[in-house]
Amino acid sequence: MGSVGFLVTKSPSELGFRTFLDLVGIWREDELTVYLISSGVYAAMKKNRYSHTIRELSETEAVFARKEDLMARGITPDMLIDGVEILEGFDRIVVDIMEKHHMVFTI
Repeated sequence: MGSVGFLVTKSPSELGFRTFLDLVGIWREDELTVYLISSGVYAAMKKNRYSHTIRELSETEAVFARKEDLMARGITPDMLIDGVEILEGFDRIVVDIMEKHHMVFTI
């Protein structure tokens, strides 16, 4: 067991997002951290197809959305699911990947 990171670049409307959900189910026993970047930030929005899943995940695991990607898509903090934290830049993501996680999936 260890810490598993997910770097999610796919929006909830893309097939790859479903793969992310399947992998989360497989690795659920581990400590998970989800980084929503690029089009993946759409998953952080309230009332999307998988918002209930992201909300449930954020209750027990760390879920981050990259600030710059949110801003580029016109997504404001009040549009986010409760529990999703805003993360600025890539520095924290790189440090976490290198020092915290035993395994990282990029989807």
